[in-house]
Amino acid sequence: MVIKLLKPYGELGIYAMKTIKLNGIAFKLGAFLIVFVMVLIFCIEIILYSLFIRFYTDDVIDEQIMRSDSYASVLNDHFNESTIGHIIRIENATDNMLIILDKTKKIIGQTQGIDKLNVDDLKDVLSHDTKSHGPVLASDWKNESYFITQAPVTSGGNIIGQIIMFSPTKPIQTAVQTLRTTFVGVTIIIILLGIFTTLFVTGKIVHPLLNMIRLTNRISEGKHDIKLDTQGSDEIAQLASSINRMSTNIQFFKQQRNQFLADISHELRTPITYMKGYSEILLNGLAQSEQEQQQYLKILFNQSVHLQRLVQDLFDLASLEQKSFSLTFNRLSLDKIILNALNLMEIPIKQNEVILTYTPSAVPLFVNGDERRLQQVIINLLENAKSYTAPGGTISILVYKENESGYIKVNDSGVGIPQEEIPLIWERLYRVDKSRSRASGGAGLGLAICKEIIELHQGHIEVESILGVGTTFQISLPLLIKETTQNVK
Repeated sequence: MVIKLLKPYGELGIYAMKTIKLNGIAFKLGAFLIVFVMVLIFCIEIILYSLFIRFYTDDVIDEQIMRSDSYASVLNDHFNESTIGHIIRIENATDNMLIILDKTKKIIGQTQGIDKLNVDDLKDVLSHDTKSHGPVLASDWKNESYFITQAPVTSGGNIIGQIIMFSPTKPIQTAVQTLRTTFVGVTIIIILLGIFTTLFVTGKIVHPLLNMIRLTNRISEGKHDIKLDTQGSDEIAQLASSINRMSTNIQFFKQQRNQFLADISHELRTPITYMKGYSEILLNGLAQSEQEQQQYLKILFNQSVHLQRLVQDLFDLASLEQKSFSLTFNRLSLDKIILNALNLMEIPIKQNEVILTYTPSAVPLFVNGDERRLQQVIINLLENAKSYTAPGGTISILVYKENESGYIKVNDSGVGIPQEEIPLIWERLYRVDKSRSRASGGAGLGLAICKEIIELHQGHIEVESILGVGTTFQISLPLLIKETTQNVK
């Protein structure tokens, strides 16, 4: 069963609106985006508004002053009716209005539309003294209908007239109103985009996250029957893929744990059953002879040894996984480790009518390691070789140096391991031939422990096998250059 990450787009808006919560990430993100963008737009609007007003009014007033000064310059040399009439005709073709006064403030020329001006306002303008005022008489575009500028007409250093120009403020008022309307429209669009973003985020992010929450809740309940859709390559899809892998791994390890408990229970039950049955025979005096009694005692002893070995292997494995496995490192000879293991295993191997050979290294090889644990590894490999090699077969051990490492090869001519099962032999309680392994006393823990021990020595263990031909285990350990003694946990 696969949980889809997204609703179809036709359902996205309705579903998103249903799943938006005031304390949810979608609402918070959407609200943040709306507020942030609105504040940003508001700041931009203020800046643009100020710049627009400043440059527009300055440009209009500067142009008006320049025109007034230009006309005054002409009238300075030609202050007569002909020139005045020419100037009036030019300004009649524009939106501006113009008044030309003589030195007594009497109007001697004016453009069309002057009569529309408020009489009191006009009197106030005409009353301004040319010397005491600058070129700008009115620049308040918000409250006044015109920008008003003036320029004196002079002759011989004396003021003989005055030019007063009127430019309407309505264009700038219209432009400002248009600008404000635009800003309001942009704000509305931003709000709508923010709402859409909230809905989109809910559909694209929040909905998948809710699915992930539901899935992780099911995983916590021990249910692994659903998976998340991992389509896409974004972070949400990657997170969904990681959760699916986590669910798969948890399910795998749960199955491994259950299988491990079942196998351990079986391994413990077998020797206990033997010990209980034969001890009852001995307690009830059912042994027919001294020889039969000794045989039963030997079975009890062997099963107790098997049980002790199983418990010790479990203890070692638990210590390795909990990183509390204690090793005492010393300068060791590889050949000495092999010889000590052979002293313990030579007789049992020969009793199985298997030929055992050993080829030591050409030169002494020394490693930094725990003697008891490395010997445990060699014994375990020899035990496996003995168990799976038929009478008349061979087991050989070779020690040699290559580069800066020492190598130990344990080869047998046994039944071999199927290629597809080679990666599995390092797992706990895994047995290639379960019936044969159990009959010979193996519980499937030895190789897992061997691998951990060799890796704690900074080494590697590998295996090559051909079914029906034999198996070779190869151990590589870093050679010791200087003598070192240390304890490692």
